[in-house]
Amino acid sequence: MMRYVSMLLLALAMVQFAFVALPPGNADLISVQSLALDLSRGDKTWLYPGEDFASNDDWVMHHEANLRQLNDKGYANWCFYPPLIPYLVSPWAAVGAETWRLVWAGIQFALIALFVALIERVIHDGRSGSVRNRLLICALVLGSCPLAKSVSLGQTSLLVAVLLWAGFLSGNRTGGLRKALAVGAAVFVKPFLLLVEAADLARRRWRLALAVFAAFAAWLILSVLAVGWQAHAGYWHLLTTLASSQTAYFGNQSLVAGLMRVFSDLPVMDYGFQQGGSLAVINRSLAALILLGTMLIQWRAPQTDERASFGLWISAGLLALPISWEHHFVFLLPVIAFLWTRSWSRLGFAALTLATLLMEAAWFGLYGDRGISRVAANLPLLGNVILFVLLMTLHRPASQLAASDSQRI
Repeated sequence: MMRYVSMLLLALAMVQFAFVALPPGNADLISVQSLALDLSRGDKTWLYPGEDFASNDDWVMHHEANLRQLNDKGYANWCFYPPLIPYLVSPWAAVGAETWRLVWAGIQFALIALFVALIERVIHDGRSGSVRNRLLICALVLGSCPLAKSVSLGQTSLLVAVLLWAGFLSGNRTGGLRKALAVGAAVFVKPFLLLVEAADLARRRWRLALAVFAAFAAWLILSVLAVGWQAHAGYWHLLTTLASSQTAYFGNQSLVAGLMRVFSDLPVMDYGFQQGGSLAVINRSLAALILLGTMLIQWRAPQTDERASFGLWISAGLLALPISWEHHFVFLLPVIAFLWTRSWSRLGFAALTLATLLMEAAWFGLYGDRGISRVAANLPLLGNVILFVLLMTLHRPASQLAASDSQRI
């Protein structure tokens, strides 16, 4: 009976995936290709927009010209990745945008299969599970709207998730070097993920944490040596600008964005970036509260299951960031799967079910700029808040952690 339920869930997940992800797009991928085209010509002037997003018309005109050369019909988009990424693919920069889209789509589908295998090993401590378990994990992955959005945008979130969790598994099974290389690479692309090393620090695994920091630094040094400081200065300006910016856009699922959608009239269906002011102060205060609270919880219960601690810091980072794109919820899929292997009270089971549904389903048809539709754009955020609370409940002193894992998944 349960196998039929698993197959039904997988079928529903595949329908949603097809609706959201297909055909795979390149809205974000084209930004990497445009920068790669500049680097292939030795031009580092227009890699990143200036510190003020509102005054980058010249940058937009430059990259729109690149897109026309690449036969792309999209629009110039900011590249949120360090310059080493476009540099590594610059030898193939002049290949048409459609070819890039198809190749990356093929890689994405291979990564989905790899991610399913990784999640299976994460929840079973490195071992394979049953066929039913594998079907449920496939349903969880393919049914993830954030993952489908990542594929539809040509994003790198899935690749980063694979690196991050492959590093987690390597750290548990073979020691520090493989974890340092994989997690260091993930952090290089998404710097906020460095927060996961707080779990190692709480366990006094100094050498392992230091190895990850060193790998991250090595990636940075390699990038500067390969591309030069000028390009990295532009990238740093982009990051610092994002750190002081806020937007109520529905794709932003940070805590401050949720508050903006409820208590302001800023647009939900458009980016509408705001820079500085009282919103920046509110965000920094919320971020400090979330991260300090998470640190206190972690330090009180350093021996909590590493999967829960790893997930707690990812969830906290996504809540604390001023701009936290919904497709970053892909990083939490192994955590959700892990939580389904735990024993829960009725209330805990209901909360986990709700969190999973809120973070998995495609709700964007409900979003809008008026009334309740503004609040509806907070549904994925609410799922992450519930997930964060559930992970906190697992961080108790070792004497209180007597409950054994169940086999729900």
